Amino acid sequence: MKILINDANILIDLVKLDFLNQFANLPHELHTTDFILEEINNEQKRAISRLINEDKINLIVTSDIEDFLGINDLLENSSGLSFEDCSAWYYSKKMNGTLVTGDVKLRKIALKNGIEVRGIIFILDEILKYDLITFEVAIEKIERLYQLNTRLPQQELTKRVELWKNKKYVG
Repeated sequence: MKILINDANILIDLVKLDFLNQFANLPHELHTTDFILEEINNEQKRAISRLINEDKINLIVTSDIEDFLGINDLLENSSGLSFEDCSAWYYSKKMNGTLVTGDVKLRKIALKNGIEVRGIIFILDEILKYDLITFEVAIEKIERLYQLNTRLPQQELTKRVELWKNKKYVG
């Protein structure tokens, strides 16, 4: 079972795609931080809080001064990241988990520091791999995702659509 520490942009995209329930049913340990939760709007927060209350997503609450200082240290030693970004990075490192983010700066810095990093396309792959959706729905959602977020890697999206049209998984 993988530990996935989720950044705000991933959770926001999942809410917009109406994919939170499928995400919550993945056989992974899903986490986000209290600081990440504060970054999202009230509607998104309500949807995610429901899954937290159902124990499907674990909320990491930073109450330990050591953790707070660890996050702050990452913030002070990285350019262009927010405290919230650093909280996701910090807990990915602390929990030996995978950081799930679409933030390019966060991705590059975390990878450089030995953290496994994945994005929203990985989440869609996983939802499909575990039969939580059909190939047709996956194609519809990934096309919708590109409309919502044109910064996603077009080549990867095209690759997925072609594989999924042929009812094949990535890997």
